Amino acid sequence: MSVRVTPEELAVGRARQAGSGRRELGAWVRAVVNETAGLARPGGRQVGDVPVVPEVNHHAYRALVGAANNLNQLTRRFHSEGLAPPGLAAAIAAVAEAARAVLGRECRAGRPAA
Repeated sequence: MSVRVTPEELAVGRARQAGSGRRELGAWVRAVVNETAGLARPGGRQVGDVPVVPEVNHHAYRALVGAANNLNQLTRRFHSEGLAPPGLAAAIAAVAEAARAVLGRECRAGRPAA
């Protein structure tokens, strides 16, 4: 797609693109067109702004870090002793469950994170 703009329009577009956090003018133009056409919702943001990443659920993140640490310790023991340590399956399930919680997905025991 090609678009002709005046030097003044280009300057305004580049200034707004720079203020939006988008690195490329083309990405900013696509975002503006999509949001203006109703293909994306600004959610209170200025048209063309970079989408805001939601804050991490700190409780779920701490649970994930703890479960991953336990899994790491069990894995080290497995490698040093050459056999599967007790609790390995439970640790893997806890990591998968915590990862789903951090992602804000429904936790379903026994299913891998989607």
